[in-house]
Amino acid sequence: MRPAPLFPRGQALAASLHRAVSTAASASPSTRASPPRPLSVFFADWARVDLPDGHRFPMDKYARTREALRRDAALVNKITLLESPKVDIESELLLTHCPEYVQRVLTLTLREDEVRKIGFPMAQQNVERSLASTGGTVACMREVMSGARASAQIAGGTHHAYRDRGEGFCVFNDVAVAINVARREFADSLRDRKILVIDLDVHQGNGTAKIFEGDAQVVTFSMHGEKNYPIKTREKSTHDVELPDDCEDEEYLSLLEQWLPKLFDDYDPAIVFFQAGIDALKEDSFGRLAMSREGLLRRNNAVYSMCIAREVPLVITMGGGYSKPIEPSLDAHVDVFRSAALRFTAPQFF
Repeated sequence: MRPAPLFPRGQALAASLHRAVSTAASASPSTRASPPRPLSVFFADWARVDLPDGHRFPMDKYARTREALRRDAALVNKITLLESPKVDIESELLLTHCPEYVQRVLTLTLREDEVRKIGFPMAQQNVERSLASTGGTVACMREVMSGARASAQIAGGTHHAYRDRGEGFCVFNDVAVAINVARREFADSLRDRKILVIDLDVHQGNGTAKIFEGDAQVVTFSMHGEKNYPIKTREKSTHDVELPDDCEDEEYLSLLEQWLPKLFDDYDPAIVFFQAGIDALKEDSFGRLAMSREGLLRRNNAVYSMCIAREVPLVITMGGGYSKPIEPSLDAHVDVFRSAALRFTAPQFF
């Protein structure tokens, strides 16, 4: 029998969800499954950052994504919005980042060239935001390692940050920090098990790849634009899939459909971190690819379907998105969290 496709189109997915909800509603109280817990979605925009007029980074996308989710009637009782806590510097951040670099960030004494590579003016506001963005992913990890099937953050995915420096709008590497905290706090659960990073941002996760270079437990998978940033600082992930300029939905999804089962079969991960950047969108200012909103939604559901089918806990981080105007990116960002909430809170009848 041919397996169900990894990439259900929108109408088919909606019909499937409708059937599941109808079945749940008609079941007798004795046979009806307990409703799944809402998806915990952390947000870090409480740490406000004011960038100079004309700055190319769309900082307000975080608050606007959160507000769109909060107002979505379809998500009532399906998500819980929570403030991202700040990462603990001594017990969490320094498991990954070197003390000298962290100290320069905290005291606002980064060199001019370091600030230029990060791409933000490093005022106290951005320090607070970086601590919250990192802490939120740690909080997501703790949620899923304690029994939740998935957890998400409207921030994070700062995959260009290295152990000793920041780069590409990334100060600290939230996924790397969360992985190292997980290995300390949940050592028994993770012993002899793999940790899988699925990075589908259009830019290679070079910082994450370098931090876990030679680490047998952490598998880094990055699917990104071949000719896009980073070029000079590109690293070697466990698996890199490079995409040509103007890559469209079917080419992208065909490659991902080949890779996802292989990753889960070969590594049988204990936990997955999904960097869900949506800058492969055709409208993106920096992306160079040509994916549609529907194609990205199918991509998201492919990752969710695999984790659901294999019963692997999932942490979702936001990643990049830079369309001008910002609305196409906002729609795609919201889709990441909305589709996760619908998938992970759906009754398990299908």
